[in-house]
Amino acid sequence: MGRDELLGSLAGTVRQGARLVTLSGAGGVGKTRLALALLHRMADDFDLSAVVHLADLNPSEDATTAVGQSIVTALGVADHQSQSTPVEVLLDHLQGKRVLLVLDNAEHILDPVADVVIALLTEVPQLSVITTTRHRLDLPPERVVAVPPVSIPEANATPEQARGSEAMELLLDRAAATGFPAVREGTAAWEAVVELARWSGGLPLVIELIAAQMGVLGPEKTLQRLDGGRLLATTARRAQPHHRTLTQALDVSWDLCSPEQRRLWARLAVFSGGFDLEAAEEVCGEDVLPLLAGLVRHSVLTVGGDGRYQQLQPLRGYGLRHLDEFGETDQLREKHCHWVRRLVATGAAEWFGSGELTWLARIHRELPNIRAAVNWCVATKDAETGLGIVTDVIRTRAHFFAAFQRTVLAWADDLLALEPAEPTLTRMTAHTSLAFTLIALGDKECSVHHRDRYWELARGLGAESAPQVLFVEGCHLVLSLGDTSGLPLLRQARDAFRAVGARGDGHMAAHLLSAGAGLLGVTEIADAASADLLADAESHGAPWARTWALWVLGLPAHSRPRYLLHECLPAQIEMGDRWGSTWTVEASAWWRARIGEPEAAARLLGGCVGLQQRHGVGLGGLIPFQRQRQQAERRIVAAIGAAAFRAAYTEGTRLTAEEVYDLALRPIDAPGELRADVVVAPLTATEQKVAKLVAAGRSNGQIAEELHVSKRTVETHVGRMLAKLHFTNRTQLATWYGTQGSDG
Repeated sequence: MGRDELLGSLAGTVRQGARLVTLSGAGGVGKTRLALALLHRMADDFDLSAVVHLADLNPSEDATTAVGQSIVTALGVADHQSQSTPVEVLLDHLQGKRVLLVLDNAEHILDPVADVVIALLTEVPQLSVITTTRHRLDLPPERVVAVPPVSIPEANATPEQARGSEAMELLLDRAAATGFPAVREGTAAWEAVVELARWSGGLPLVIELIAAQMGVLGPEKTLQRLDGGRLLATTARRAQPHHRTLTQALDVSWDLCSPEQRRLWARLAVFSGGFDLEAAEEVCGEDVLPLLAGLVRHSVLTVGGDGRYQQLQPLRGYGLRHLDEFGETDQLREKHCHWVRRLVATGAAEWFGSGELTWLARIHRELPNIRAAVNWCVATKDAETGLGIVTDVIRTRAHFFAAFQRTVLAWADDLLALEPAEPTLTRMTAHTSLAFTLIALGDKECSVHHRDRYWELARGLGAESAPQVLFVEGCHLVLSLGDTSGLPLLRQARDAFRAVGARGDGHMAAHLLSAGAGLLGVTEIADAASADLLADAESHGAPWARTWALWVLGLPAHSRPRYLLHECLPAQIEMGDRWGSTWTVEASAWWRARIGEPEAAARLLGGCVGLQQRHGVGLGGLIPFQRQRQQAERRIVAAIGAAAFRAAYTEGTRLTAEEVYDLALRPIDAPGELRADVVVAPLTATEQKVAKLVAAGRSNGQIAEELHVSKRTVETHVGRMLAKLHFTNRTQLATWYGTQGSDG
């Protein structure tokens, strides 16, 4: 209200090429609201726009990384790359795009914000940044715009003139919204309202608080409270310094609250990013609902249609100061931390079911509270609780779904730096969880560090056969090395998790067992494990898990692989699962290469590379995926030639995500089932020579003479090939070479 001229000026400044605009001003002057209005007005001028809330970032953590990750999250960029920093991810993702960012409440981390902003502005030529802060960033391209208070009535203003002021208009509007009746001109109440508008100094937040106070006290008593008991004449009034005005307005709101409401106001300040009724009851006391309603009436809290409460930063900071005065800060921080601990533990235990998507969304929504709890654990050196929180977040798989793996890894690094007095199972489990995350991201180098650490701890604890250890070892062998010896470990982990009631962990082990067997060519295991996986997902009604169960049914090692990608891909897209949808597009390319659609397969392979870049998903570090892609590429080149393959592949890389999805969802010209088509570890040059001679009917002795090696050497080569191909005799090897050997 009353910002049209300023909004127009700011929009013109940005359109004329301003790269960095800082909105400065006192607390409560409306910097955030103005920035949001500017973003809304200009959104159509940009390809991407987002507001990034920085108030809850802790200056003591790696703030540069945290700022970058906050921007990544706000823009909806899926960042699944553990090897790249958030700024590197942004630089890659934002190239060629027109982007508008609002960085809100930056004053407490000015240096990290400045570092990130200058890096982005330097490398992304079509980026514009709006910051809200009480202090400038002091960067060369910065244009500082002081956000003024809204206009207040002049001294001795007539009623008509008073109504024309922005502060008066806003005050009357907000008072009416609280149910306060219209004030008649020429009365003492009217004069008090005019004085209140002048007293506000034109700070919109103060006006909001005054409107709520009028609903309790009426205009005259409100003014008396704010003015320290002195009702001054209009002609003698002068606007107060803004910091004092806001403080006094907060003081009056505080005084108007009952002692119980004040204590709750202070206690609620430990929440970051909002809270619901159940959270408030657990952390702050059982009978809080009537008190919450009172705080909403006082404009201390706002409540959304989903029942979630929010507290503006100045109000939250005021509450935290009083929490210190009550001597309850440590106690409430501890209770908040344990609420977070129970929340994520429940999510880890219960996600595998009909509430799967609800849990994924809730864990993502509560990230600010989870961050606050982890920071408290670091500050108090409580590594056990903090690592438990991080581990359970990973167990929900929300970090894959919503792409905040880097955030979780950073939390864990801070907690693991707190050396414990002795090895603990919690610490060991944290290392297994982090190793699994890094393996799935294809980051072999970093995963090795955590594997070394959990093995060291497992031996010291006598926990070498713990299901979490078996699970990650199996994942390492299957995904990082392409070794089928990891499959029995995954099966043991699945059964062990299920035996102790860890159904979600058991399902994840079952998924990796099914996927590994289906990709590496162990038909017997693939058939049984995938049937078990689908039955498990469907019996528990878990929608996201079911899409993955459908995905594995089409993998080539099955005796009768089924093409169900048209069923799982739309569900993944609707859920917003950019991780899984990228895997599904890749699998669609493999299928089309197998059934004789080489050009479509080539475009999909290129399209999947584009998706990986947009979605931050890297499949290159997963050996089974490398083999499948190489197999598909060889088939395509054999069918249409290298030049046509490159042309179609390049065309695919230029497709939008929607075009890639449309291509993947086109009907296939093949039956729903195909014979098994095993992709194996590549044979060495010598093994290929031996396999060719076996297929030609030569005995081991004849092969030894022809290759000028010993018969024992030939027997060794044949044995290794049988193991790689999962065959039991030379006849199977000869048959396979005749049908598959030319393919690789």
